[in-house]
Amino acid sequence: MSDSERRLRARINEIADQLCQAIDGRYDFHLSTDSEDLDVQKLSVLSNFVLESVRRNIRELERARDQLEEKVQERTRRLDLIIQGANDGVWEWDFEEDQLQVSDRWLAMSGCQELGHRFRPSEWVMRMHPQDRGPFSEAMLNHANGLSERFSCEFRLQDGRGGYRWMVARGICEMDPVTGSPRRMSGTQADMTEQKFVDSTTRLPNAEYLDLVLQQRLAEGSGQVGLLVVVFSNLALVRDSLTPAEERALVREVRQRLHRCLRPGELVALLADNTPAVLVHDADEDGLRTRARELMQQFDESLLLNERRVWLSLVVGAIPGEDGRFIGSADMLQATRTMLRRVRNAATGSFLVYQDEMRQRNRERLDAEQSLRSALRHDWVEPFLQPLVNLQTGEVDAFEALCRIRHPDLGLISPGLFIPVAEETGLIGALSDAMLIKTLPLMNDPLLTQVYGEHFSVSLNLSPAQLHDPAMADHLIRELHRAGVDPRRLKVEITETAVMADASIAMVVMKELRRAGISVALDDFGAGYSSLGYLRQLPLDQLKIDRSLVSGIDSDSEKRAIMEMILTLCERLSLSVVVEGIENERELSCLVGMGAHIGQGFLFSRPLPRDELVAQVPRRGILALAGGQ
Repeated sequence: MSDSERRLRARINEIADQLCQAIDGRYDFHLSTDSEDLDVQKLSVLSNFVLESVRRNIRELERARDQLEEKVQERTRRLDLIIQGANDGVWEWDFEEDQLQVSDRWLAMSGCQELGHRFRPSEWVMRMHPQDRGPFSEAMLNHANGLSERFSCEFRLQDGRGGYRWMVARGICEMDPVTGSPRRMSGTQADMTEQKFVDSTTRLPNAEYLDLVLQQRLAEGSGQVGLLVVVFSNLALVRDSLTPAEERALVREVRQRLHRCLRPGELVALLADNTPAVLVHDADEDGLRTRARELMQQFDESLLLNERRVWLSLVVGAIPGEDGRFIGSADMLQATRTMLRRVRNAATGSFLVYQDEMRQRNRERLDAEQSLRSALRHDWVEPFLQPLVNLQTGEVDAFEALCRIRHPDLGLISPGLFIPVAEETGLIGALSDAMLIKTLPLMNDPLLTQVYGEHFSVSLNLSPAQLHDPAMADHLIRELHRAGVDPRRLKVEITETAVMADASIAMVVMKELRRAGISVALDDFGAGYSSLGYLRQLPLDQLKIDRSLVSGIDSDSEKRAIMEMILTLCERLSLSVVVEGIENERELSCLVGMGAHIGQGFLFSRPLPRDELVAQVPRRGILALAGGQ
């Protein structure tokens, strides 16, 4: 090998050794072009060009990487800001390690800071309401198995203070690119308690939240749980006089005063009808009474509403929840609804305690309402007739038609059950119409006219709604014409209470009835508020004296004096008088001696259906039969 060849080989080896640095990732060197050999010079120059190109590309890549990192950091900052603004917590579930990693906000909203930022997912699930765990797991599995585009589930989560908060969790699953199995799921958790559990007007927990907490307290069985329901009896009247700003101030002040009564573990919430209720921990009946007194004292002072003072009147009802008394929250809340009916009708300042008998009465009332509605629909209404007896001659020529319901399965239903229900539910008008339609044909019934003559009269009770209906007179006349009954044979009975509800309208209707030939009687006189002045002012034909003035009249001089005064006054006013509720011969003898002309009562006959009436009550001679009883 010649010297020139050796120098060339050495130079090439030198270049190769330098280029080895590039293999190690080093490009910051320069090959010398100082060589006598032209080919070596070319090789060095070309290598330097390649190295410079690589260095330039590296610099561009580094600039691109820096720009990308800046963009990622900016997007991360923006995402963090969005999450903070949304007030959401962040979570990541590692399926391979079965670990859940959460953010500070997640821990704060969940009330479980003691778990730390990393724990087993089962801790999360077990803090959910038992009814929500199944749907949560199902939604999670559906997404992990590719059955849904994203995971989303609403659930109730224990708040660490004995209550629950409504949460919604959303997330996306990351799949293993090789196996296709889920690796992890990342997402957010948002607190939606305000939307789900809080009343927007009062800012108090709603009925759903109260139900939830009651479920938990009753399930724990930790002593007694009690409820205090608070009814402000004059609230509607007060609110009608307030401006919107004053009404908002009222709501705020009431909420604050209710909260002042709370002890640890207690809660003020709204029932389904927005009535406030206080959930009391470990309270028996005596404890509830004490707490109710404390609550009422909070409202002894007036409320200042934008420089205006108002007082609220309240009634408090207590539902003690002794161990085992209620099956669950629904059972206790049903008792609360029953209790509310009593509370709303109680005097201001009253304190009432729930008794199990109330529920039975409520069920009876419900049964009566259902029977009443069925009776109106299926024509089960039946008029029973009770005779009015001429106490001087013993003749029967008039009857009062009294409503009965003949249920196909239950038989006769007592009017004491369905009449109050009809009045409460507003069905009394429909019931009275049904009675009118069923009674009028009896006035031309061949058997009744054969026994009691063609001109006997019948009286029917008018409901308050009918008495205040300007079209009532025309309605009665049409029905009388349709039945072919002379209006002079019909008498309508009204009560003082109904008249006093709106005396001006009642007087107009009464006058129209009398102009049509229909007689008007004032019923139950003496049972409540009785004003003799009304007898002169009202367009009446007859007065019916209540049983309360008749009972024991033979041995009560005051009652006899009142009765004599009424009989004398009615005679001067040309009003006929019916004495109701005569039940024994002593009362009858006393009344006849005072000059009473017409009597009605069990002594003569109970209300009877047509066939029994004809069989048991003759037209004449009933006084002799009554005296023989």
